[in-house]
Amino acid sequence: MSSADFRETGGVREVEYSGDVALEVWGRDRAELLANATRGLCGLMTWSPVEPVSSRRIEVRAPDLKSLLVDWLSAVILCAATEAELYAGAAMEVATDVHAAGMLRAAPLDTARHQLRFDVKAATYHDVWVEETAAGFRARVVFDL
Repeated sequence: MSSADFRETGGVREVEYSGDVALEVWGRDRAELLANATRGLCGLMTWSPVEPVSSRRIEVRAPDLKSLLVDWLSAVILCAATEAELYAGAAMEVATDVHAAGMLRAAPLDTARHQLRFDVKAATYHDVWVEETAAGFRARVVFDL
C-alpha cells in the first residue's frame, strides 16, 4: 500500500474503503489496541486538535475481542453524538477479550473551534478482524459515514 492510500500515525492507519473508511490498528496489548482505535476514530471525527476539559467513563462487554472492538468504538460514537462532545482519546482501565473500560478525554463540541471531518455513523462488523501477533495485536474496522 502506498503512502497515498492511507494516513498513518503511531498505532493506527486510515484506509480508504469503498465509499467508507477503515482503520487498521495495532498495539502491544489489548489496552493499547483499543486506545489507538479510539484515537483513530477521534481523528476521523475532526481535523482540529481536541483539548480535553473533562472525562467520560465508558464500559463495554462483548462475547469476543472482535465484537468488543466494534462495540467499544460504537459506544464512543454514541457518547459523542448524545453528549455533543469530541474526544482526544481514551485512557484504558480494563481491556480483556470480553471487557473494556476506560476514560474518554472529552471536550464539548464547539463548531466555531472544531473543524468537523466526517459524520461517523457507526463502527461495523463488515470485514472486521483482530489478530494476535508476536508483537501484540492488529485489527481492522470499517466505519459507516
